[in-house]
Amino acid sequence: MQKDSSTFGLSREKLSKLWKLGEDKSYNKDDLDEEQKKAELLKEQLAKSLPLDAGMQHLLPKVFTVVCEKFSPFTGCSYKDLLLDQKSEPLILETIKDFHKEQAESAPSELEQEIASIVYYTAIASALVYHDVKITKLSYKNLSQSFNELRVSNWLFSDLKNLFSRAYDQCIKLINE
Repeated sequence: MQKDSSTFGLSREKLSKLWKLGEDKSYNKDDLDEEQKKAELLKEQLAKSLPLDAGMQHLLPKVFTVVCEKFSPFTGCSYKDLLLDQKSEPLILETIKDFHKEQAESAPSELEQEIASIVYYTAIASALVYHDVKITKLSYKNLSQSFNELRVSNWLFSDLKNLFSRAYDQCIKLINE
């Protein structure tokens, strides 16, 4: 009984060329590991909830500590739940945006800055898509550029990519009006 060849009848030269093509591919295990690390850190951040208990009020601007009682029903909800729920109030989304803007500005590492920025843009996208409200001073042009970059990110989960796509489409529509 003859063994089937695993080379499919290719000569050594052709096999060598195929191997070289594979080596030229810009696949880098470190890049994949970095994307996995970012995805995991984002997942952890989105699992956290609003820091509105008495011990955390000092982290928010004073104006928001006044409305903590209004937010108390949401303190058990994760950021992900609040950001992807079309019923979340724009004020809650703005609070999440402002909190993560401060985190992005003060984060000790680039990775943590990037994750906080993504949550920041997610809050803006959520308010825009679900409430047709712009909770930032950024222009629709700048927002569309950011949303476009985020919606094509390989490592973001599909719910976020979908939200960023919808926000991008809405920005483009508003720019063209």
